[in-house]
Amino acid sequence: MQNLKPTLTWESEVAKFEKFVQNQKAATPAEDFDENYFTGEWRHGNQSYTLASRREIEGKNPNLIKSVLTPKNILDAGCGPGFLMLMLHELGVEVSGIDAAPAAVAGVPKEINDKIRLGSVLNLPFQDQEFDVVISREVLEHLTVIEVAKAVREMCRVSSRIVYITTRFARQAESIFDVETEFEADPTHITCMNKSLLRTLLVLEGFKARPDLEIEMDWMQKDRALVYERTEKVLI
Repeated sequence: MQNLKPTLTWESEVAKFEKFVQNQKAATPAEDFDENYFTGEWRHGNQSYTLASRREIEGKNPNLIKSVLTPKNILDAGCGPGFLMLMLHELGVEVSGIDAAPAAVAGVPKEINDKIRLGSVLNLPFQDQEFDVVISREVLEHLTVIEVAKAVREMCRVSSRIVYITTRFARQAESIFDVETEFEADPTHITCMNKSLLRTLLVLEGFKARPDLEIEMDWMQKDRALVYERTEKVLI
């Protein structure tokens, strides 16, 4: 009889996921996201983090956030130096931001200096459903898996309607539990999870997918935009 490679069971996949989570190194300390992280020589091409480069990289995104998500007010969770916030502010959108890195908060443009505070996405200092739209762009990959779950819960808690997330996902994922790193792009990219796992976390917070809005927001067709809307479900 031909020997067949055994199919991995769900139990073994969960066990592998558990091992990854338990052995995962701590996220990079906020203080390490310093001036060199944002403007150092290691950044080049689409990793550049000046206002001019971010305008080019963001492209249509600020206008799409305004026209597609139609926000009354926005929280940018993990806003960095606030460049996307500035672009939204220029479009007349009411926007607030929070970031854990002192260097990022210290370097925000003067136009929005009073709209950003220092703090963690793991414990957002805002009221339940305080913001109509919560966005998190290229943040979750910097957190541990456990921290991602906490951040998702917090973002959903303070959103009254929409949560919009972009992040780096596992490229070779075969199981919902697959998680990868992406050190070749950024040494702080420690969690690139299966997109379905991130979707599951959002569903468990009482939010539902808006694939119609995801298609509109994914103008570059990178398949990295998630848009979820609060439902009437009340979860513990």
